[in-house]
Amino acid sequence: MGFPYESASWDVVDGAMFVGAGSFAPGFYTFVAAVICIVVLWKGNQSEHDRYAKVEK
Repeated sequence: MGFPYESASWDVVDGAMFVGAGSFAPGFYTFVAAVICIVVLWKGNQSEHDRYAKVEK
């Protein structure tokens, strides 16, 4: 991809420098990651409760 400025110095960078900066992408991907984390935690908790119930019997 390369450096998008004329001089190869970080002094010329004046803001965020990643794909999607300034658009809806960072917020959207953060939301998707949060939903995935919540689902994984919920399923893991459900699995642990099921295993605990089997041992308790």
